[in-house]
Amino acid sequence: MGKGRMRIKKSVFGKVIYVSIFILVLIGTASADVLTLDQSIDLALKNNFGVIQARNSLSTSRGNVYSAWGNFLPSIDLSANRNQSWTNPASESSSIINGPDTISQLFTTGGKNTRYSGSLSFSQRYSGLGIGTYANLMQSYHNRSSSLYNFYSAQTNLVLNVKNAYYNALRSKMLVATDSDAVKRSEEGLRVTQSRYDLGSAAMSDVLRSKVQLATDQLSLVSDANAYQSGLINLAFLIGIPVTQQFDITDKLPEVESNITYDSALGEALSRNPDYKKAQFDLFSSKDFALAAYANNLPSLSLSLTHSTSAAKFSQLTKFKAANASYQFSIGLGFNIFNGFGDYANVRAACNSVSTANANLTNTKNGVALAVQQAFLDIQRAKEEKDLSDQSMASAQEAYNLVKEKYDLGAAAILDVLDAEVALKQAQVSQVNASFDYNISVANLDKAMGK
Repeated sequence: MGKGRMRIKKSVFGKVIYVSIFILVLIGTASADVLTLDQSIDLALKNNFGVIQARNSLSTSRGNVYSAWGNFLPSIDLSANRNQSWTNPASESSSIINGPDTISQLFTTGGKNTRYSGSLSFSQRYSGLGIGTYANLMQSYHNRSSSLYNFYSAQTNLVLNVKNAYYNALRSKMLVATDSDAVKRSEEGLRVTQSRYDLGSAAMSDVLRSKVQLATDQLSLVSDANAYQSGLINLAFLIGIPVTQQFDITDKLPEVESNITYDSALGEALSRNPDYKKAQFDLFSSKDFALAAYANNLPSLSLSLTHSTSAAKFSQLTKFKAANASYQFSIGLGFNIFNGFGDYANVRAACNSVSTANANLTNTKNGVALAVQQAFLDIQRAKEEKDLSDQSMASAQEAYNLVKEKYDLGAAAILDVLDAEVALKQAQVSQVNASFDYNISVANLDKAMGK
């Protein structure tokens, strides 16, 4: 009875396991879309919210440059007037004394005088004798460069995140294949052990151990299959496609190699890393802000040029050399003597901003050097682990084959076989993890170098 119940439990559990795996396989293969790593990166750069936000911020900063240039251009005022008046002839004394009898008499007995006048003026005001206006222009340029490298930073961060998500999903997919092989070995081992038990050449404890090993491998298979589906969902969210969209990824881990030296990598990082470049332009911008703050203590410069014309005909208004035209040019200085404390506070705030930007630049430079050094250490460790995992895999495979042959010949116990199976699976998992750790380490180095 106990043996029958055990077989029923195994049968039900096995069916549940394989139905779950079958559903997961259907989900993974339902769509014809198979994304490579490069395709995933391209989709992310196109759809990711953070990159779109940084791109729009860059577009705004470019517009601010035009606005800063506009502060140098004068404002233009153009006006034109038409003036018409009526006068009575001096000879009509009765009309002058007694006034016209009707309104129409005014227009028929008097004379009409029509004049046209116009003016064209240019004026502009420059803060801090123009130094403040110049500082604002330079700050707009430096802010634009800062926004540009902020956009590059968003891209490099996204590329790294996509690589991590893609590698993690692919790692789970490869572990599913490893688990499937382990389940097949455990099923074969249980079948052989059950046959021996039925023939009386194996103990019940051997059958139980084989069943426990099979259940463990099946559970690992389901866990990694779920992790793979979760990895695909996370990748979909990251690259900006609906998380309900069905797609798959390639089965092959991209081959990467890093042969660059530490000094070359550090030099390239300091010349290309977007975070470090952004910190440099943030410092320039803070210095421009400080210059503008100091310029507020200087008087503002006002310039004005006006051309006025009065003529009997409208067409003569455009003749600037007409005898009845006049020109006026003025220069003025303005002092804001009631804002002294405010200007002083702005100067202090600007000085503090420069100090903060200097500290941020130093900290960012150290951070870049740290990232490069850490990536190099991780690459070296991953290389050694990868070489060791390859050797361990070959050794574990050979040990399993040898123990399996001995067990088939009756010269080894089931525990030896189970131990060899566990060691083989661990070697396979370690080999997969070492390969992915190496790829991720190279990706971290690429990100630090601004790639």
